[in-house]
Amino acid sequence: MPQSLGWHVWLGTTITIIPATVAVAARFAARQHNFAGLREDDWLIFAALIVAWAMTAIRYYELLHLGLGYHAADLPHATVERYQKTFLAVQITYFTTAVLTKTSILLLYKRIFGVYEKFRKVIWAAVGLVISYFIICTVLAIAGCQPTSYFWNKNQPGKCINEVQFFRWNGVANLILDLVVLCIPMPMVWTLHLRLGQKLAFSAIFGLGGFACLASILRITQFEKSRQTDPTYTTVDSGTWSSVEQGFGIICACLPTLGPLFRKSRRDNRYDDSGPPSRSSEIHLSYQTESRDSERRNKSDQTPSYRTGNVTEVLEQDAEGGSEGTYKIHLESRSSNMSAG
Repeated sequence: MPQSLGWHVWLGTTITIIPATVAVAARFAARQHNFAGLREDDWLIFAALIVAWAMTAIRYYELLHLGLGYHAADLPHATVERYQKTFLAVQITYFTTAVLTKTSILLLYKRIFGVYEKFRKVIWAAVGLVISYFIICTVLAIAGCQPTSYFWNKNQPGKCINEVQFFRWNGVANLILDLVVLCIPMPMVWTLHLRLGQKLAFSAIFGLGGFACLASILRITQFEKSRQTDPTYTTVDSGTWSSVEQGFGIICACLPTLGPLFRKSRRDNRYDDSGPPSRSSEIHLSYQTESRDSERRNKSDQTPSYRTGNVTEVLEQDAEGGSEGTYKIHLESRSSNMSAG
């Protein structure tokens, strides 16, 4: 029996899709715990998870029935053709997961800093780039061979674009978009009135997507191995890193929203011990809600209203009535003493 690389796919997909599922479930639980309704970014990341599971299911089918991991020369020709058909479906699900995940992250940024008109314009421009990437890559994946069936059946007249170059350059474009999404909130974070350590902490929260960027780089390097004469064997590692990258993307999109669950866990642990500390410093959030109409008025004539809460609530708060929030973060020291009885 020829040696198979199929275990790469089993390992790479399983260790990322399951944590991604847990992360999305935790995100929804955090929203419920915080009594906040679900917003567009939440539903988009849920949709991304569904499509990621579809890609995983196709991969498992290829492993079990289409010889993924074995050399094409050791498989029946009809099996290789069927594999190529499913591989086209994998590409479409990959692009779909990417656009849904990136758009979810961008809309989360908009929810946090969206009161600033220039920042909103940057967000919508980035969304436009992400959607353009999806459309271009999907069209090229489907119409890259003429006729389309030439992609899996070379025993007919036809031609294809250089498929390996297509895989490589759509990977590069995806990496560039990941970096753009990663960097967009940083200028906003560094204009906040915070200590250096706090700015670094917030940058780290928003910079979690760097893990997905690393997976993207590793995916791109694997395309050097791809050979269209042996697709079931030479696309294993690039396909594995594609699954890992999408799983990491979903996880990183969810982690910044899990503040309520972490706060609840810390509270439970604190009261399980001897009691709360005599003095604690908490970062608090003060955010000013303004309607878009009021932005056009002279701000000196306005009397802004404020609500306060823990800083992590910035990632779960929903302004009622559809208004966006301008967030100003400050450090507030609070003294807490436990009285007897």
